[in-house]
Amino acid sequence: MKKQLIVYLACLTALPMVAQTATAKKTPGAQSGGAAAAIEKADKDRTAAIVKADVDALDKATGDGYVFTDSTGRVTSKKELMDDFKAGKIKIESQDVSDMKVHAYGNTAVETGKLVSKGTRDGQDAGGTFRFTRVWVNHNGTWQTVAFQETKAQ
Repeated sequence: MKKQLIVYLACLTALPMVAQTATAKKTPGAQSGGAAAAIEKADKDRTAAIVKADVDALDKATGDGYVFTDSTGRVTSKKELMDDFKAGKIKIESQDVSDMKVHAYGNTAVETGKLVSKGTRDGQDAGGTFRFTRVWVNHNGTWQTVAFQETKAQ
């Protein structure tokens, strides 16, 4: 259970810090310019919301069908995420993201990177090093995350 909580916390916080600590790299097939920059801003805003436990801002940055799959295969919904922040079960101390890449495809973007996170979940250490993939969708001009998956890095 402790391992699942650690993975869950890291996944929830990985992407927002990406924007604060890394810049999107242009890669073959990636859309240059606007979408990558918008995703970086969305990440930065989401990270600020997570660190402050700003549930309203986090809610706006997360699509209703959000699915988080942790490194054990556990699946968490948006509602569960919001409930855990409201209850103070998730506390983020710091995050460091590197090797971030954004590939944009119209109103959808895929982001990948490496995350080193410090925080707690249910009073337990939830930090670690992870590789992640996050999917963003642009809904009426607002980028929202709709899926997040992480793998514990060795």
